[in-house]
Amino acid sequence: MTMGLEKLILGSNAFEGVSYISRTQALHYMEHFAKEDNIVAILEAANSLGVRAFMCSNCPNIMAALQKFPKAGELSLLPVIPNAYEYAMEASEKGVLGAVLTKAKGFSMYQKVRLGLRALTKIKSVISKDVLDLLLELIHFELAGFEKYKLGGVVLHGQVTDLALSSGNPHILTIFQDLVRDSYEVEPILATHNFGVLLPQLIEWKIKIPVLGPLNQKGFMMRPSKDECEKLVEESGYTIIAKKVLAGGRLTPEEAFPYFQGKKVESFVCGIGSVPEAYHTFSVAKSFLKI
Repeated sequence: MTMGLEKLILGSNAFEGVSYISRTQALHYMEHFAKEDNIVAILEAANSLGVRAFMCSNCPNIMAALQKFPKAGELSLLPVIPNAYEYAMEASEKGVLGAVLTKAKGFSMYQKVRLGLRALTKIKSVISKDVLDLLLELIHFELAGFEKYKLGGVVLHGQVTDLALSSGNPHILTIFQDLVRDSYEVEPILATHNFGVLLPQLIEWKIKIPVLGPLNQKGFMMRPSKDECEKLVEESGYTIIAKKVLAGGRLTPEEAFPYFQGKKVESFVCGIGSVPEAYHTFSVAKSFLKI
């Protein structure tokens, strides 16, 4: 098992207003989970079933929920960084530097001085080069919000991973890998929506790092094909973490989890949209996965 990685991991897509079913559902999630107490209720339900890991972005509602959740100190958090969606929205309104400063509002003066002096000295040169360099520099800003919690790993956002993949730029991934291992002493993880394309490229680049990708019985978002992804799971020798295990809500837990019996998958990330869903999904998962 990867360092600090639990078998079942609570995901935060619903808390961030993400749905693969409909825009109406996404809007419901956005409104419902704007209230941090509704996130806390799901954290409590998951915790009662022994789920001790939480993969999430540095979003105001999620960070506020962690502050309120009495057992947050017992969780193994896996921050997804950078929060690409939030930066994109902020940057469109305030510019790149404005987005950075907005993110830094919640930091203590000590954090601002410690992180700001280093990052701000680089911003001029970074802006003149490539926005990806800035995103990598913002890793420190993102993780500052999590410094009082226990980290089980750090996840590079799928948009950044897949941009590195499509541009043929392994340097981005090695910078991320080295920074997380050396500065934070936890395992780096690459999220992707192109699992079957990324893994062969990582093998060619000789980058050995856990991969988080869509895996499910329906083949939902398993690119380039379900068969190729399944073959890589069994033969690659990489640590594999499955997401989209319910095929974006198209499978019930009873339909979804038998598929994984006997497969070389280390952990499973499950996004949850309600307290009953938390009890149902994690109970069935524990039963089929024999946890």
